Amino acid sequence: MNYKILPIVLFMLFFIGASAQTQNPFNSKKRFGAGQQAQPSSQIVKIPAKESQLNAVSSSYRSIPFLPLETNKAATYTNPVVNKKGQLVFIEASNVSIPAYSPGNIESMDIAGKAFLQNIKSTLGIADPETEFKMLSTNTDIKGISHVKYQQYFLGIKVYRGQVFVHGESNQMNRFNGEYFPTPFIENIEPSITDSEAFEIAKTDVPYAFVEPSATEQSIFDREVMVSELVIYHPDFYSNEAKLTWHLTIRPNMMRRFEYFVDAHTGEILNSYDNTCGDGPTTAQANDLNGVSRTINTYLLNGNYFLIDASRGMFNPGQSQLPDDPVGAIWTINANNTAGSTITHFNNTNNNWNNVPEAVSAHYNAGETFEYFLNTHGRNSINGQGGTIISICNVSNEDGSSMENAFWNGQAMFYGNGGNIFDPLAGALDVGAHEMAHGVVQNTCNLEYQGESGALNESMADIAGCMVDRDDWFLGEDVIINTNYFPTGNLRDMSNPHNGGASLNDPSFQPAHTDEQYFGNEDNGGVHINSGIMNYCYYQFATQIGKEKAEAIYYKSMTDYLVKSSQFVDARVAFVQAAKDLYGTSSAEATAVDNAFAAVGIGGGGGGNPGQGNLQVNPGDDYILFVDVYPGDPTSLYLTNTTVTGFDAVSQTLLKQKPSIVDNGSVGVFVTPDNRIKYVDLETYAEDFIASDAVYDNIAVSKDGTRIAIITTSIDSAIWVYDYSLTQWAKFHLYNPTFTPGVTTQNVLYADAIEWDYSGEYIIYDAYNELTNASGQNIDYWDMSVIRVWNNGSGNWSDGKIEKIFSSLPEGVSVGNPSLSKNSPYIMAFDYFDANTGEVNVMAANLQTGDVSVVFQNLTLGYPNYSKLDDKIIFNAESNTGDDVVGAIAMQSNKIQPSGDAQLFIDYAKWGVWFSTGERGLGNSVSEQKTTYFTMFPNPNAGNVINILFAEVLHEESTLQIMNMMGQEVLLQNIPSGQLQHQIDISELPKGNYVLRWTNQHETSSRKLIKL
Repeated sequence: MNYKILPIVLFMLFFIGASAQTQNPFNSKKRFGAGQQAQPSSQIVKIPAKESQLNAVSSSYRSIPFLPLETNKAATYTNPVVNKKGQLVFIEASNVSIPAYSPGNIESMDIAGKAFLQNIKSTLGIADPETEFKMLSTNTDIKGISHVKYQQYFLGIKVYRGQVFVHGESNQMNRFNGEYFPTPFIENIEPSITDSEAFEIAKTDVPYAFVEPSATEQSIFDREVMVSELVIYHPDFYSNEAKLTWHLTIRPNMMRRFEYFVDAHTGEILNSYDNTCGDGPTTAQANDLNGVSRTINTYLLNGNYFLIDASRGMFNPGQSQLPDDPVGAIWTINANNTAGSTITHFNNTNNNWNNVPEAVSAHYNAGETFEYFLNTHGRNSINGQGGTIISICNVSNEDGSSMENAFWNGQAMFYGNGGNIFDPLAGALDVGAHEMAHGVVQNTCNLEYQGESGALNESMADIAGCMVDRDDWFLGEDVIINTNYFPTGNLRDMSNPHNGGASLNDPSFQPAHTDEQYFGNEDNGGVHINSGIMNYCYYQFATQIGKEKAEAIYYKSMTDYLVKSSQFVDARVAFVQAAKDLYGTSSAEATAVDNAFAAVGIGGGGGGNPGQGNLQVNPGDDYILFVDVYPGDPTSLYLTNTTVTGFDAVSQTLLKQKPSIVDNGSVGVFVTPDNRIKYVDLETYAEDFIASDAVYDNIAVSKDGTRIAIITTSIDSAIWVYDYSLTQWAKFHLYNPTFTPGVTTQNVLYADAIEWDYSGEYIIYDAYNELTNASGQNIDYWDMSVIRVWNNGSGNWSDGKIEKIFSSLPEGVSVGNPSLSKNSPYIMAFDYFDANTGEVNVMAANLQTGDVSVVFQNLTLGYPNYSKLDDKIIFNAESNTGDDVVGAIAMQSNKIQPSGDAQLFIDYAKWGVWFSTGERGLGNSVSEQKTTYFTMFPNPNAGNVINILFAEVLHEESTLQIMNMMGQEVLLQNIPSGQLQHQIDISELPKGNYVLRWTNQHETSSRKLIKL
């Protein structure tokens, strides 16, 4: 047995802003496949995995919204953000030893601000902040936060585009942000040409004749033909090359204004642009699909008008690259009667839109919906963060036929042009508002799109539709053309869900009471059917207390009470509590809401799905398998213990990707650089090819060793799965799901990182996506999804249904390399990159609560992996000398937040996989077979005691455990045998949602508990 001993000392890993332009680390995962589609071999060698004791139970995964991050603290300075050139543009600090300031005392604020800059000058690359920054302004806002703005200078000359802020509160400066340049190096700051000479050079380049200002014009505008300033200028903003430059503002006539930058030594024109504000937001009058004249906001750019609404407060001109990448705009574009393969701008030169009424309607719908959520609920766009609202018109089916649908796909609104049943769908404001409201739901409570949760999701969208288009309680009445399907002419009617139908056999019918509720499997468990129950409930209390109060209750329930798995009963709790919060505990509004739920048969009792539970800890010894990068070492794969005191040489075969290991640690699999797949026995270190054909890009083995999943080298938008019992492959197509049944988007090119869940039914993966913007340019990003490939119940292939891990990602963000917690299948670590800031993080998420946390701020992709007890995460990192290392960081009990600083764990290494050699049952805490083993009441509970009634006298000791939604234990009680009932004192528990778990030696069962 060979050992490799490295003379290393554990030391702290810390984030350092890159000194060069930050590159997208996900670029290392990109690939270019062969033109011919590869197929895996039919001759597959069975891997020698030990027989596993893992139980074949079912799991479930649903998307969570990607919420704003609360980043990890490191040392004194926290939350650094870098720009594309690797410069720090934001940082927070605590306990910095600088002078205190007095708000309103300009001198003391300047002294404190300069002292803060002095503390970070080496990071900024500034030699002397005291002389290089001059205060421009100070302000202390109503929250007591002070802001000091500085202009950068070099030897008394302004550095163009160099301005920063220092912020503080409680008399201490604690934050920095801004754009600046490292202290320039210019030998000669005396200009070789005068500003007049520079003007004569620039004058020949100005594309307009110079007209001397008349006396009248001069008296009104005081126009100067040329204004000059000597500056330090960086021709390339992302380069530190600086030049002494004449900045000239030139006005050849009354209307035009140009900015010129002329090298003050050579006379070269370094840059120029037309600073005349002729382009920009404008308005137009145009007829929509219903023949109604609408005022819409458009954008004029270089003589062309675009359906870009930049008039709202969320518009960000600094980040926008118009017309192809507006940020914070309302944007309507044209699919040109394709399924999205050919997308272009709606644009013209005369601002006349009467020839595209479908675009007028869509643009108007988006503006009205934006204004509703902003003015009524204070919500800034669909994602709440000023995100661009995109509408795509003239969308067809994949076969080119007209699409009789409208849908929200998680990123944009798509409108079809109708057919035999519908007119063009953009003609209905309530339909557009409904679909865009799905985006609001996914970014707030993110209701699971199936069963009662899905019906609530649909109802939340219907409510928004009727609140935006609020003159009636109908939906879709403006686009129905076939009354054979919808005899009332309405798609749905919140005031009468039966809508002209007599039963569920009629397409227009929805139940109005739980007595009529649909319990089948169609329509995702009746999401579009059973939404009528909640719709009718809302209609009843809204007509009693008024739409204004009702919509306030509706929005608060989404943001403050409803959760992903909420059922009808949870909706009652949510809406009633929201009414009490807003209008009082005993208010008429709360009573009206409560009565309305009772009227449609939604009463008290348990509700919700606590989701997946924790697994038993693997009882075996634990080790780390990793790839060695030590120069000159022929061994590529090593095994070490958790104290990193010895190294077993496992293999000299090179690896292309991170290895995958079965749950009992008996065998691992990997891909070689020549695209072949191998296994290695982790007891004997014997290895062999699973298949020798060279078509594989990655492989993952199921936790029990019964299946393998592979990615081929082709760009085939697929994951292949081989089952050893069936001895056959199945190919699963990758797509991006939408909220509309049967509608998906096909912009997934290929997967890369893959990992099996513990049930063996799902594969978690990341994938590379490309979208094409209106100018034909590619917008690419990485995201993560879960695909259902196996059905444990039938022992056969599943349907390939896909759920996104994050229902929406901020623009410019990529996530990937997902890895599940060892004992909590709903906890996941992953890599994160923000192209807007250059930020690279190892992160973790709780898929039940939706909480996301930064674990470590990195410089490279981390490929994170949890330890046996989930109390640590190991990950790829770079040492201070730029070498590949495996780092480790301790985790808090919630498993998503770090505890302390990261440490260097294994030097000259990457792709660490922590595994254990024991056998364990899955021990999932949610038992589908025993869901009625006990009952608890009252639930929801406003008192101090919860009563537990068992179905029979207990024959053995057991435990009752209560956990909060972070998975943290808040109460544990032992129950002796012989008990039939039990009481738990919950008086000390704060109000909120909990999971109550009962466990004995053989089974576990859980219920959701709501403390009011």
